[in-house]
Amino acid sequence: MSVDAVVFDLDGTLTSFSLRILDAKREFVKRIKGMGIDLGALDERKPAEIIITYLERFHGIPREYSRRILDECIEPYELEAAERAKLRGDGRTVLEMLRGAGYRLGLASNNSRKCVEIILARLGIRDFFDVIVSRDDAVRMKPHEEIIVKAIERLKTLPRRTVYVGDSAVDVIAGRRAGAHVVAIAGGADPRERLLENGADFIIDELDELLEVLEVIEERAL
Repeated sequence: MSVDAVVFDLDGTLTSFSLRILDAKREFVKRIKGMGIDLGALDERKPAEIIITYLERFHGIPREYSRRILDECIEPYELEAAERAKLRGDGRTVLEMLRGAGYRLGLASNNSRKCVEIILARLGIRDFFDVIVSRDDAVRMKPHEEIIVKAIERLKTLPRRTVYVGDSAVDVIAGRRAGAHVVAIAGGADPRERLLENGADFIIDELDELLEVLEVIEERAL
């Protein structure tokens, strides 16, 4: 096989998109501005990683401090989403088929480890994954590639032998930076057009289409 591993995003990819991320980041931005810091053109629509990097580079605010504020703001929303998360479509069947075909499976999420573990336990899919990397396991979050790169390394494979599946432009950017094949699933955080603009290799509407994509990648490698 030319592909050894498949790494998934969680919210909006394996599960239905339920995290009120804009509300959470709005609170984060409000806290930062309440400290008298000017964020310029940055607002809650920008990825949290971009805001944190800006604070570090241009205001000298330690990343650990900004991350702690982000965690305080976002955790209630993550726990709320975790309690109502539902597996997307034929998610369990797809995971079973991937494992049966010999693929190693990983999870690379900007969510906290606590949130990820709650969701996987509730949905009964924790045992499918060989590796889980959350934002708690990395210095930088997506769209930086660190979380995905760590998942690939822990799966003991190479980026070019890995498929990364996500639902947002942030996922697509991070996956491409990591050097993986990037599959974007429509109907999540971003519209199809934005996924394509940011360089997704494939767009699918349902998780079971991933199996066909893997066949295409394998055939192209012959």
